[in-house]
Amino acid sequence: MRYGPGVAGQVRALGTVDAVFDAAGTGVLADAITLAGGPERVITLSDPAAADFGVTLSEPTPGRAPGALDETIALLADGRLRLRAHQSMPMQQAAEAHRQLESGTVHERIILTLP
Repeated sequence: MRYGPGVAGQVRALGTVDAVFDAAGTGVLADAITLAGGPERVITLSDPAAADFGVTLSEPTPGRAPGALDETIALLADGRLRLRAHQSMPMQQAAEAHRQLESGTVHERIILTLP
């Protein structure tokens, strides 16, 4: 299921929602709060409006998961972990990638590549 118009109704049709873990970026917190039954049952990874909605913004802290980056890179290198990507772009187009992500129309990752 992808974020977009009607997603709250689609989720609601599946049954009761205990909590929402949002990774969309922006624009879904109001629906998430409605689905979960309150802002205390919603966590977002990236929506800068989290405080406006009373939602917890999850932020990384040093030492929280030591070795996680090394383990993740190894899994990626071995092909045991794959990222879904909207598209790949050269690093020189990072500004365009940010514009696309901020537009709210891209719901998957954009991978920036190095030459």
